[in-house]
Amino acid sequence: MGGTLTPQAAASQPARLLSELIRFRSENPPGAEHECILYLQSLLAAAGFETKLVSRDPERPNLIARLAGRGEAPPLLMHGHIDVVPAAAEDWLRDPFGGEVADGAVWGRGALDMKGPVAMIVAAALRAAGDPAAPAADLVLALMVDEEAGSDDGAALLVSEHAELFQRVRYAIGEGVACAQG
Repeated sequence: MGGTLTPQAAASQPARLLSELIRFRSENPPGAEHECILYLQSLLAAAGFETKLVSRDPERPNLIARLAGRGEAPPLLMHGHIDVVPAAAEDWLRDPFGGEVADGAVWGRGALDMKGPVAMIVAAALRAAGDPAAPAADLVLALMVDEEAGSDDGAALLVSEHAELFQRVRYAIGEGVACAQG
């Protein structure tokens, strides 16, 4: 299953991007995030982001994407995870992996935690990439795996073994929080 949006369409239609992300069955366990991460990588790379996959297990890569800015401010980190807890279809009124748009909402596993916020982060970053003026700072996206089962293969791996990817970052926006390094 692959996504169908162009970077321009994803930038202007985050709800459609969310529908596509929900259709990737990135349940954890077992940890099936690979196809979703590769789709996001293709969107961001096509928009001019430098992308890098980082993992212990090639089937569970984290994506780091960077859009060069003008260097007038420290890089901004926007981060999220694309794994979701398992969903049994019989427990849902709608297909948990259908990404259906109904009643003014996108329905499916991960719509709130955390594919919805990832769709917004990616759409905002793609908009920045499409602007003729480079942003004041580099934009760094960390789209991670394994949050639903401890983050050992996601955030923990990135900060313990790949901290250089976040060099000079002072501000971060992620799941329900915004952070600043003092």
